[in-house]
Amino acid sequence: MRVLVFGGWGQLGSELPAAAGDRHEIVRPSHQDVDVTDDAAVRAAVAAHEPDVVIDAAAFHQVDRCESEPRLALEVNALGAINVARAAREAGARAVYVSTDYAEDDRPDPVNVYGLSKMAGERGVRVSCPDHLVVRLSGLFGHAGSSGKGGNFVETILSKVEAGEPLSVVSDQRLAPTAAADAAARLVWLLQNRAPVGTYHLVNRGSCSWFEFARAILHGAGLRADLSPKGTGEHEVRRPAFSVLADTRTGPLGLAPARPWRDALDWYLSQRGGARLRRSPR
Repeated sequence: MRVLVFGGWGQLGSELPAAAGDRHEIVRPSHQDVDVTDDAAVRAAVAAHEPDVVIDAAAFHQVDRCESEPRLALEVNALGAINVARAAREAGARAVYVSTDYAEDDRPDPVNVYGLSKMAGERGVRVSCPDHLVVRLSGLFGHAGSSGKGGNFVETILSKVEAGEPLSVVSDQRLAPTAAADAAARLVWLLQNRAPVGTYHLVNRGSCSWFEFARAILHGAGLRADLSPKGTGEHEVRRPAFSVLADTRTGPLGLAPARPWRDALDWYLSQRGGARLRRSPR
């Protein structure tokens, strides 16, 4: 199976080659080579590589910037998704759209521009390519960091501790922290087992608040810091108070349950010392 990944040098995409091993070919053009908002470039890349699967993992996910640059958010997260899905359909390939955290069976109700743009991307993919998977992630942390956010939450917490900064983390928003390596392995499983068209949640088990997540990071790393909880400020960009994803669809297909997020975090912390960051080529 040949898999073409746009946005393939981010946290999820960087874990796909290891998840695929020597069973599948993972092709990851850089953003400089192909911008998903450029329809002609996307079509040319798909035609050149003749993939069996095309994954759109490219995203503009700086939530605060999305509010001030809604056009760019919609161009990348919605129009870009449609460009990729159409090119996949024309090539007879399966389209995969990497989305954000809303419940599998609930009606999405985005509370900010970022959420709205990702919801539009999901709908665009479903219409543009009948053979599709929408995969939703939550609180992703991977050794490649996040090019759009300048790192992941785990690394942000650890870097602040190293700098001696006090930590004040929101305690009224809950999520399902997920290791990028685990999400990538589960996605590869879905692809090689030809999972039915639909929406899947690729998350580690369990949930916590961002404050609890930060506390677990410190504990797992054996660090002490000035950590205090805070509520979401009234002037901050709104974020879902409860965005925990329940994985109800992979089990019936035969995929074993994901490990708990605390186990995934412990694994991540044990690996980070020797991990070599796989950055996008410049």
